[in-house]
Amino acid sequence: MKLSFYYKLNRILREGISNNSGFSLIEILVATAVSSVILLMIYSAHRSITFAILELTGVADFYEGINLAINRIDRDISCAYFHRNNKKLCFIGESDYDSPGEGKLNFVTIDHKEFSMFISPKEECRISDVREIGYYLEADNEIDGLFFLIRREENHYDDDPESGGDKSILLENVVRIKFEFNQRNKWIENWDSRDNKRFPKAVRTTLNVRNYRGNEEEFIFVSNINLKR
Repeated sequence: MKLSFYYKLNRILREGISNNSGFSLIEILVATAVSSVILLMIYSAHRSITFAILELTGVADFYEGINLAINRIDRDISCAYFHRNNKKLCFIGESDYDSPGEGKLNFVTIDHKEFSMFISPKEECRISDVREIGYYLEADNEIDGLFFLIRREENHYDDDPESGGDKSILLENVVRIKFEFNQRNKWIENWDSRDNKRFPKAVRTTLNVRNYRGNEEEFIFVSNINLKR
C-alpha cells in the first residue's frame, strides 16, 4: 500500500491531477497520521531544546550574580582601611542569627587602581580611593521572606560611619546574611572597633540565597584583612 501511495503521488506530480485519478480516503488518512507524528516529534524536540536553554540561562545568571556579589564583598573587606591614630576609621559589624534581616557591616575601604592617566600614559602610577562602605539587607516588599543585599558607598568617611552615601542593590533573592569576626582564633558575632580599638583579622560571610528553582543555597567565604599596612 505504501509503495502504491508514493507511486500514485509521483504520477500525479508528473502528469497533474485529472478527474479520474487522485488519493483515496485511506491514503489521505495515512498521510495525515504520518504528518501528525512528524509534527509532534518536531514540537517535542523544540520544547526540549527551549527548556534546556532556559534552564542553562537560569543557572548561568544565578551563579554569575553570586560570584559578582562575593567578589565585591571580599574585595571591600580585604582592603579595609585603618589607622590607629584616626578615630574616624571604624569597623562595625553585627549579626543576629534569629533575625535574618539584621546582619550588617560598616567600614572604610581602599579601592586600589593600577594606572592614572592624569599624570602620564607612559608611566604607571598607583592611586587609591578611600570610601565608606556598608552592607545590609533590605526587605523585598513583593516577596515575603526575601531581601535585597544593599551596598552603601560614600566617597569619603565622616563622624557617622553607619549611614550616608548612595546605595545600590548588589544581589536579589537573599534569605539571610551573617558576618562573623575572627578574634584569637575564634569567630564572634559582633565587632565594634570604637570599643575594642582593634580590627578583626578576618571576616567570615555566610550568604543564603534562593536560587532560580526556588531552593535555598548557602555560600560561605572568608575575607582576610591586611593589617600590615
